[in-house]
Amino acid sequence: MKKILIFALVSCSFLVSDLSRAAQFRNESSVQNKVSDVNKDQIVDKTKGTANKSPNTIKYNTFMKAGYAAYNKKDYKTALTNFKSALSLRPNNVYAVKAIQNTQKRLAGK
Repeated sequence: MKKILIFALVSCSFLVSDLSRAAQFRNESSVQNKVSDVNKDQIVDKTKGTANKSPNTIKYNTFMKAGYAAYNKKDYKTALTNFKSALSLRPNNVYAVKAIQNTQKRLAGK
């Protein structure tokens, strides 16, 4: 009888131990899933942000990138044309104004 009682107690202790480990694993998995859900939301938000850009913003960015590419190739006339086109879309834009000033200095040989 004592052997059966001891066996039952030992079996219960293993069962309780296994259950507590399972609960701990479940809690850790739940936290990881919540983090994954947050990351998925951030990824979705980033892709939505690019889809919502206005046509003028897309054109401005295209002209600025083309201007910087031409500037880096030392094609200052093309760069100046692109920066001026960008400025026409965003009058008084500090980045376009500064890019134009820098390009004009290069064209003047300074």
